[in-house]
Amino acid sequence: MSRSAEEGRNDRKFPVLDGGGIMIIISFWTLNPSLPPSKIGEVAANLMQKGLYPAKHSKTLAWYVCPGGKGVTITEIDGAPADEVAFENWLMWPREYPGIFSSFESLPGVTAEKAVSMVLK
Repeated sequence: MSRSAEEGRNDRKFPVLDGGGIMIIISFWTLNPSLPPSKIGEVAANLMQKGLYPAKHSKTLAWYVCPGGKGVTITEIDGAPADEVAFENWLMWPREYPGIFSSFESLPGVTAEKAVSMVLK
């Protein structure tokens, strides 16, 4: 990479998802299938008892797990940069028990009604 291209890359400002309001984050995850369900339950209970989950400035609206260990969490974030809170909501799990997830993906979401309204503008 040329020096000027490298300098330009380092000067970029990356957006922070703080939106000035509430943001919904939808996380899709798969638990590590080699872990016993009792261990996963223990990790979740520990995080909740310590007051770490959900992360500060977030509220869990839905938290579902399916047979086989796939799951989804819908989180509302308010009062802090959403990117940082979403990252913390993931990070606490592998900190508490490395390898707990075999996959984890978080995406911003809007209601279907809002999406329809947006696309019909």
